[in-house]
Amino acid sequence: MVDCSHKPVTIFGGGEVGERKARYFAGEADVTVYSRTFTPAFESLPVKQIRTAIPRVETEISDLIRGAFLVVTATSDPDLNQIIADRCRTDGILCNNATDPPADVTLPAKFSGERFTIAVSTQGGSPAVSRFIREQIEAAWPDLDQMIALEEELRKDLKMRQIPQARRREILTAVLHDAEAWKNLQNGTEDALTQVREKYLA
Repeated sequence: MVDCSHKPVTIFGGGEVGERKARYFAGEADVTVYSRTFTPAFESLPVKQIRTAIPRVETEISDLIRGAFLVVTATSDPDLNQIIADRCRTDGILCNNATDPPADVTLPAKFSGERFTIAVSTQGGSPAVSRFIREQIEAAWPDLDQMIALEEELRKDLKMRQIPQARRREILTAVLHDAEAWKNLQNGTEDALTQVREKYLA
């Protein structure tokens, strides 16, 4: 995982793949997208759009990627994507190639809450499997943010009460496996925390 906050990310391609890649970084990195055309969804993304024909001359590509932290090749032309990826390698810039062969950066399927980020990767072998696993996790743990908040507060309580570390670990693990604790989160973190305290700290 790399913090891309405010780092320059350059994307080549304004089609559906480029849109998906732009959405992946939008709101975190400073994203610039080069393409002759853009899907309508780009209008709602906080990215800079530059309408232009993407050059195939490597020196001209160097001018466009200069200063980028990461480059994403997402055009519909695999040969052009490879030309850009090769130039990135020469210029020492990280690159994610949306077509084969993959470059040196693979983007995992990810989802985030206020307190967590979960990323799944098949190392480029099957993006569909990565998405499937991500969707399964999302469906299985809809209250994950609330549980993390509960565990944070409970951990503070346990430390304040000077409960030995081994016992603290036992309690925190037990709560995670407690179906009733997960169910109580539906009524709010505070209610669930009160019930956990009564059950495990009384």
